[in-house]
Amino acid sequence: MSDCLEYTAATAVIYFEKGEERCCYCPLLETYSRNMCRKTGEYVVNIKGRGSWCPLVFEEVFEERTEDGKN
Repeated sequence: MSDCLEYTAATAVIYFEKGEERCCYCPLLETYSRNMCRKTGEYVVNIKGRGSWCPLVFEEVFEERTEDGKN
């Protein structure tokens, strides 16, 4: 076993549909045998909401589109 003296932080971006920022739509939710957050280890009782320890920071993403659906 080696001693680790330095760490590198990484950030991932997860997109949710506006107004649907819930555990049930999060790729970090382990659903095979139990509803557990892969990030925090929390067992999520209400997957239609967000876990008590959810570390995700939400920010507004604005994208303007024309009437034909193109940017």
